[in-house]
Amino acid sequence: MSIFLEKTEDVGALKPVLEKLAGNSEFEAYRFCDDFADIHKRYDVFKIVYSGGAAILKLYDEAPEAYECEKKTYQSFPAGAPVPQVLGFADGFMLSEFIPGDDLKEVTDETAAAAGRSVAEIMNAFPMDREYDRTEADKLIARRKERAEFLQNEPLLREAYAAYLDRLKDMPLTMENGDFLPINCIYNGERVYIIDWEFGGFLPYALDIARFMAHSGEGKEYTYRMTDKQKQIFMDTIYENLLVKPDRSTFGRDIQMALMDEMVIILKRYLTDPTVPREAEFNLYYSRACDIAKKLLS
Repeated sequence: MSIFLEKTEDVGALKPVLEKLAGNSEFEAYRFCDDFADIHKRYDVFKIVYSGGAAILKLYDEAPEAYECEKKTYQSFPAGAPVPQVLGFADGFMLSEFIPGDDLKEVTDETAAAAGRSVAEIMNAFPMDREYDRTEADKLIARRKERAEFLQNEPLLREAYAAYLDRLKDMPLTMENGDFLPINCIYNGERVYIIDWEFGGFLPYALDIARFMAHSGEGKEYTYRMTDKQKQIFMDTIYENLLVKPDRSTFGRDIQMALMDEMVIILKRYLTDPTVPREAEFNLYYSRACDIAKKLLS
């Protein structure tokens, strides 16, 4: 995956919102793009460069729910949280600070620990022993119950997933990113900042932890690069820095359940559509899901 910037020559549509949010109409805009898997994507996210600094402008084109969710989530963070500082919302745009650094497509021991500290810092700001609005968590559980329907012909996965659904009802909530992939992290050499909170909300605590690791490994078949050692560093750092936490065994089991869920997400199209060839991706995720299921049920 290669993220790059593409200069936007026509900034007329951006000028009114920059004047409103930053009081500045003289700037250059660069759109974030990537060419992952040979598919050129252009995001509605811009790096704004103006005299004296830079910022990030995000457009929620035809996505009012994402706009409201991200707005609500950012407004809930305490000062100093490891997230970008928001400079303002207006007319379907969000302006936030630009954080120089690199994403975590290729994790190191250092960045694994830094990511763990940032996750723990957010979880400590929203400790697991408090009661939170369960609206988003209940919606998620309902979607997971629907997902379980296509496991009817997979007895091992069906049984383990049923145990996961039972646990989700009681798993403590905290503030979750909802799409916590390594690419949604920026490391500035000292701290990992977590970005893109349009799916954020109060959700079961293990989900972000699992998603960060689920699609990473050492081989070319993985989207992101992360060793088993680095995954352990990430989890250990979170646990060691949490102020409120379950016992270590429960913590590990909850993460394993959420990891299995990440595998099942990928398997859905294969298990629901027999015409989809079951090749390398299916074999990788199916074997991983079954290995986790066996451990959960042993």
